[in-house]
Amino acid sequence: MTSSRIVGILATMLSVSFIWPQVFRVFIKNSTEGLVPGSFLQGCCGSLLWTIYGISKPDPQLTFANANVVIAIVLILFVCVKHKKIKLWVPILAIGATLIIGLIAVNYSLAVMGWVTIAIGTPAIIPQVVGVYRTEHLYGVSTTMNALLFACCIGWFTYGAMIGDWFVALPNIIGMSGALYIWVRAAQSHEKFTVPDELDIKTN
Repeated sequence: MTSSRIVGILATMLSVSFIWPQVFRVFIKNSTEGLVPGSFLQGCCGSLLWTIYGISKPDPQLTFANANVVIAIVLILFVCVKHKKIKLWVPILAIGATLIIGLIAVNYSLAVMGWVTIAIGTPAIIPQVVGVYRTEHLYGVSTTMNALLFACCIGWFTYGAMIGDWFVALPNIIGMSGALYIWVRAAQSHEKFTVPDELDIKTN
């Protein structure tokens, strides 16, 4: 087994695991406080495109990892819809449009697909970073998820560099930077606030 294969497997394992702490948190705590639905939706669309990219390359590790993320984020968006943080038609329309764009792009070439995927998927974490910057109340944000996401981005950057696929590698620079910032801010918030801001307002 090659070293790149080993790194790819580790990156896949991190991708499979990183998102689920956030899924569990929004369901168990029944809170989406601090989450930016648009950021998760864009991340879902980006992962959907990476899934198509992985199928076309083909790269089973990339495909499996991103398909897992799509499923997990859909569950998070379900809770966001339930909490009326986003209207149901928005993710349905966005995911449907992304699927169509991805299928069209991949029919041109893998390179076109790569650029489209980077353009849509890479900035996904930025709205969440901005949202985290603007508030201290991050009860709904999972520190575990962002710690694992940070490690995950390092893994995919390394894997992409090792196989010479910079479409895979370079976007993770933004991902690891954003995840590290959110991780630190959320940890600080969880120490300071032990209940959601909405509940705290109701009880005072």
